[in-house]
Parts: sequence; C-alpha cells; structure tokens
Amino acid sequence: MNSLAYPVAPERRPRPAERLDGWKSIAAYLKRDRTTVIRWARERGLPVHRVPGGQTGTVFALRHELDRWVGMPDMVDGNMVAAPPAPVVIAAQLPQPPRPQQPQSAWRRLVIALALAGCAIGVPAVLARQESAAAGATASAAAMILPDNPAIAAKFLTASDLVAQRRAEGLERAIGLLAEVVQQAPDYALGHATLAQALVLSREFGMRSDAEAFAQARVAAETANGLAPDMASGHRMLGYNAYWADRDFKSADAHFRRALKLDPNDATSHFWYGNILADHGKFADGLKALNHARLLLPGSVAIATDLAWAQWGAGQDAVAKASLATIVQDYPDFAIAYDCLANIALSEGDYAGYARNFAQFAALKQNPGLVKEARAVQDAMRQSVDAGRKEILRQALVAAAHQQQLHAVQR
Repeated sequence: MNSLAYPVAPERRPRPAERLDGWKSIAAYLKRDRTTVIRWARERGLPVHRVPGGQTGTVFALRHELDRWVGMPDMVDGNMVAAPPAPVVIAAQLPQPPRPQQPQSAWRRLVIALALAGCAIGVPAVLARQESAAAGATASAAAMILPDNPAIAAKFLTASDLVAQRRAEGLERAIGLLAEVVQQAPDYALGHATLAQALVLSREFGMRSDAEAFAQARVAAETANGLAPDMASGHRMLGYNAYWADRDFKSADAHFRRALKLDPNDATSHFWYGNILADHGKFADGLKALNHARLLLPGSVAIATDLAWAQWGAGQDAVAKASLATIVQDYPDFAIAYDCLANIALSEGDYAGYARNFAQFAALKQNPGLVKEARAVQDAMRQSVDAGRKEILRQALVAAAHQQQLHAVQR
C-alpha cells in the first residue's frame, strides 16, 4: 500500500496506516496473492470488513486484526483447523417505502421527456429502451404480456423506462408507479419483479438504504416468483438479494443459473451474475459473464462500469482506470463510476481523489446521509491529509459496526 502523502518530520518515520483498503493491499500485507486472501476471507474467517453502500464490494482490513488472525493457535500458514463460523443471514424487515425527498422539478420532467423522445441525455433513449427490455427479462412470451388495462400498462412501461435510466429521482418515480401497478394488478408477476429491480437499483443509484431496499425487494421478488415460478426475472431478483443482502453465494448461484436456463439471452442476468462471480473472487467467470452481457446489450454504460470494476478486481488496473475515466467523461451523471473511482483511489492512498469522487457519487445518489459523510471528508481534508484519512477510517468503522448490528438484530 502506498505511504501516506503528508509531511513527516525527518527524524520520525511514518507509522503504517492501520487500515488496508482493497484486496490488493490486504494480499500485499499478508504476502499472498489476491485470490488466496479472498478465499481465506470466504472460507477461513480472515477478518475482512465490507463497507455497505453501492455495489462495488468495497472491503478493508485492520492490521492488528490480521496479525491476530495469523497468530491464532488454530492457524497454520493461513489454514484453519477448526471449521469456520456459519455465514450470517439477514432476515427481512419491511419498512414502508419513503416518499421522494423532493418534488420533481419541471426541468427534470423536461429532461426525462427529452430522453424518452430520443435526445442524448446521459444514456441514449435507444439504449434506455434496450435496457428496459432487459430489466423485464422473462422466461416465456407470456411473461411479457402487458396488463389488459391500458392505464396500468402505460404506468408499467413508463416505470420500466425510468428504471433503465438509473437516475435517483427517476427510480423513485418508477417505484411509485410500480407500487400502483402491483396494487391495481396484484397477479401481474412482471410488475412485482420490476419493482424489486427498481428497489435494488435505488440503493446503488438513488436515495434508499440497503436495509429498506433489500427488505422490500425481497418481498416483491418472492411474490413474482410465487406467481410465475418459470419467469427468469423473479429468479434473478431472488439471486441478487441472496448474495448482496444475505452473502449467500450458494443460493444466489442457484437462482442465477435457473434464470439463465430459463432465458439464456437475458443480458441483465448475465450482467448481475458476472458482478457476483467477480465479487466472490471468481474473476475469470465473472469477466466472461460480463462480456457476454456486453455482447447482448452493446453500449450499456452500467455494464461497461461494472466490467471495469471487475477488471480492477482481477488486477487489470490500467485498463480499468482508463475505462472508468472515459465513462465519467462521457456520462458525468453516472453515479456508480464515481463510486468505483473513489474506492480505487482509496486503495492507492489517494485520499484527495477519494474525497473528490465520493462527493460526486453522494451528490448524484441524492442521499442526505452520504452527502453529509462526503462533506465531512472534504472538511477534514481541508485541515490535512491525515485528518482526512482518519475521517475516512472513522466512517468505514461506523458503517461496518452498523452492518454488524443489523446482522445481530435480524438473525
């Protein structure tokens, strides 16, 4: 890991940073390759913390915890004699969906209208329509049938377009429309599946916390799957929730395999399965799935961003950073690209880069909690790089503790 970039008195050597950001830094500290430490974390209880928020699978470790783990009496060169503890599963809670935090302005309505009409606002409208079809991927033609009621059908189509655009306010509007769709057409399985997708995308691109988004998405996905067990999108959403909420790779893997068997040409299932495989340390399989999604849905900014993140995770740093730089230049309102850049900067000891990209990510998500955290990091950075580093560490530890408390309460 890079040394801290702040002035140090000549007679004193800098103390190593307590926190190690990213798999690369953790692997370097333990003098092992990245794949090995990922496997140790998954199978041997290596103390690696995951920061909630976003879908980039951000991890960090504390040196003293790693030292203690290596020195445990039941460890021999990283091999655990005793069986590792069972994975923690997050149980469902059902908070009420929040209302949008601010009314949609006339300007925002105009932007959305222009985008749907074909103007190049962020992702082109042609791409939005392609991703809308992928968002409602199904196993059979029957699943693609719209509700008989024209008004309900119009709401669903409008919501699907908004989901495809992946913008904070648009996702909130889509969630409201889809909630009306499933209330007015409770047997419409694709409506429930698309609502589940809008909810989980809102935790990445919008205003919702992981807890509320996952809990509500789980109910919507289970309802969709109950209504149409052979619909690919229901299995896809159950698989997504199983991995990112419950950290249950086995269940997620089974659901995604089922979804792809039902609909082998569903770009979104390949896309999200690739994310999970890469996050789980199966980089070759993950990159293969992401590239297959890219083949099925060329031009998708979302796929290009997550492909770059997976490339970085696989050690292809230069390619990944070049791709992300191009994405933020061409699509400056695409939030997740800034999240990726922030975490890459953090792993390299570039605290100013982290602060800058994290602030952009928080602003685009329009999440008040993230905006507050980003401002705190920026304020600390104005004092000194060391103060910024300490604030980043403080926030990460608070987030990790909150996640652990959530697990404990919901077990």
